[in-house]
Amino acid sequence: MLQEIEEQPKVLKQLIVEDKEKIYETVTKIIAKNNINKIVLTGSGDSYCAALTNEYAFAESGISTFALYPMEFSRYKYRIPNFIDEQTLLIPISVSGRTPRVVEAVYAAKSKGAHVLAITNNPDSPVAELSNEFLYAKSSDMQSLKTTSYEGETSSKYVGYEHDVPQTKSYSAVQMTLQLMAMSLQKDPDYSELEQIPTVVKKIINNTEIKSLAIEHASSRQIYSASGPNYGNAVFGEFKMYEFSLTGFSKEIEEYCHTAYFVTEEGTSIMFIAPEGESIKRVAEISPVLKNTTKADPIVLSNEEPNFDLHSWIDIPFNGKEEYSIIPYGVVASLYAYWIAKENGLNVNTFRGGLDQEKYVEGSYHIIRKSKIKKDF
Repeated sequence: MLQEIEEQPKVLKQLIVEDKEKIYETVTKIIAKNNINKIVLTGSGDSYCAALTNEYAFAESGISTFALYPMEFSRYKYRIPNFIDEQTLLIPISVSGRTPRVVEAVYAAKSKGAHVLAITNNPDSPVAELSNEFLYAKSSDMQSLKTTSYEGETSSKYVGYEHDVPQTKSYSAVQMTLQLMAMSLQKDPDYSELEQIPTVVKKIINNTEIKSLAIEHASSRQIYSASGPNYGNAVFGEFKMYEFSLTGFSKEIEEYCHTAYFVTEEGTSIMFIAPEGESIKRVAEISPVLKNTTKADPIVLSNEEPNFDLHSWIDIPFNGKEEYSIIPYGVVASLYAYWIAKENGLNVNTFRGGLDQEKYVEGSYHIIRKSKIKKDF
């Protein structure tokens, strides 16, 4: 897993250098030809997190944009009159290209005449083949998607990922692909903010403070909290904990105060993802209270050191727009989960930290991959 994390700067730079022009041409052609006035981003798991983090970047263009769970889209939202039509662009996201609900979302969208532009790591997948067009996220070797390290009769069928570990590199690659797409919607695209991200990510990976704080809080309750574009990264952090058979929580910053605050106890680690702006202002009100009243341990991720006391700070050296800050913050969430898992003695090089992995992968194969796909829309 750490190898995949460390490969991210190279993959991100490759996408910017080699793919931004193709992505620009593809997106602008679709928008103009189909007179697109609505965009729907959808995916499951990490792909849903990527959709959430990019909703704001797409909406910045003035086109109404929605990030939806694929089942919410394919079984419910598509039926709402005038919600999906010929001027809608569906962007289904699936690293493996095999996720049944995402495949189903493509069928639902096309039944209403919508255009479908998929993002996948597998050009030979059902999602790629069914969509009008697709973009390749390029975070995996193609041959690796056909095999797995799982050895069970059923679990060995669960293919589609380069390594059988909690995914990180594919998440960043999908995010960058989406960021380049969103930038393509701008009148005069300026890629300078995105071009600095590979260097920023490398600095974050080398920041030893992340490891130190994870080790310090390895036995604590873990809560990830964010608002706006980075809320999806808080959910992503929660998902990485689950993939190590650990318990984590994610809450939007304001909702944290109304809900998860009541399970915040002495020593609880609350990672606030709070770039300079509205989020850090709210965290400035919350963090000192947590430290004084509940004796919890707030950890603030921000591009500027907060001017309030009683917290730990992780420097995120990205000073661009918040809409384009999401990749660096997401890297911290996964690194933090990685070091917590390692400190807890889990195998960080396999799913669930090595605990009953074959059993759970077999179950996932049945409840996800073997799920019946609705096609009659």
